[in-house]
Amino acid sequence: MKSILQQQLERKGTNSVKWDGLERWFRLSEDVLPLWVADIDIRTAPSISEALAAKAAQGEFGYTLFAPEAQKAVSDWYGRRHDLIVDPNHVLFSSGVVPALTHIVEALTEVGDGVVIQSPVYPPFHELVVGSKRQVFDAPLKKIDEHYEMDFVALEEAMKQAKLFLLCSPHNPVGRVWTRAELEKVVALANQYEVIVVADEIHADLTFPSHQHTAIGTLDPRVITVSAPSKAFNIAGLFASYIICPVDEWRKQITKVQNKHHVLPTPFANTAIIAAYTDSRAERWLDQLREELEQQMNDVIDSIESNLPMLHTTRPEASYLLWIDFSELPMSAEERKSWLHQDVRIFLSPGGPFGPQGEAFERMNIGTRRELLDEAIQRLSAQMERKAFV
Repeated sequence: MKSILQQQLERKGTNSVKWDGLERWFRLSEDVLPLWVADIDIRTAPSISEALAAKAAQGEFGYTLFAPEAQKAVSDWYGRRHDLIVDPNHVLFSSGVVPALTHIVEALTEVGDGVVIQSPVYPPFHELVVGSKRQVFDAPLKKIDEHYEMDFVALEEAMKQAKLFLLCSPHNPVGRVWTRAELEKVVALANQYEVIVVADEIHADLTFPSHQHTAIGTLDPRVITVSAPSKAFNIAGLFASYIICPVDEWRKQITKVQNKHHVLPTPFANTAIIAAYTDSRAERWLDQLREELEQQMNDVIDSIESNLPMLHTTRPEASYLLWIDFSELPMSAEERKSWLHQDVRIFLSPGGPFGPQGEAFERMNIGTRRELLDEAIQRLSAQMERKAFV
């Protein structure tokens, strides 16, 4: 079977944020390897491309409503893949997960209310709460050896003071797929302190075959879920996301905020959601991608452990993001950034914006051809040896 990850795909010169953004935004030359933005260097599933081409051939691109077929596709997908029964009428469109979370926070909390996050976490979690003039209550994850766990003592303390909890599941950047037992504790605490749980499950469909994602909505019928086919099928640029909100009153409030912000899908967003979630060829493609990502992740970690013993990783359980600990290198975060860009010639996502616990970390996107990852590791090894970091 032809590999999905190892295909040749030239993204440079396509106005790609990941590839062309390095020169346009950071003035870095083209030999710097971009291993940062969370999209993959692959073509999407052929069946999705075919559906989009057919839609384009119609030549009709007027203002568009969220299609009932797309709502049903989301409902059927969650029922089939995640054992969550979803009423199609409970599915709202959103142009992205971050806008969805922002609109939910605006709709269901007031200025000054507390919102819980678990750092180190995807930077917009903190940014959207602060930008909405809500209070951040952080319940940082615990790092035990090379493994992250929830700190339920800290989480309970944060929930006592908050109205809403933003859960990242699976977690970005540490790669944890929370167990059913862990999520049951989350639900119990949220119910005890009357906290609304909002779960970002955008990486759920990239859970590795060796692990099992539990949709937290299966444990509590009031949980709000935000997701998209964008990570799983590599279609982030189509801005096709959704909110699953089972509580009627909350859904009305969210819709009111969305209307204020003129949230509508493009015709291609509807098409992409339907094609991704209803075409059996796309589903088979996804299952192959999951297998390839897990194998590549394991290979990259093994290579880092063999060639870069001063760097330490957590072993992710989903997706293509690798959280790497650079703390044994004697340099500040700013010095490390300069060294990575100017000497090593690779571009990673610096850990600081993920929270104070991330200052010594970098996030690497391994969703690219293996030869580029091997080159990145070789460059790191050579420059660490040059600086005597061995």
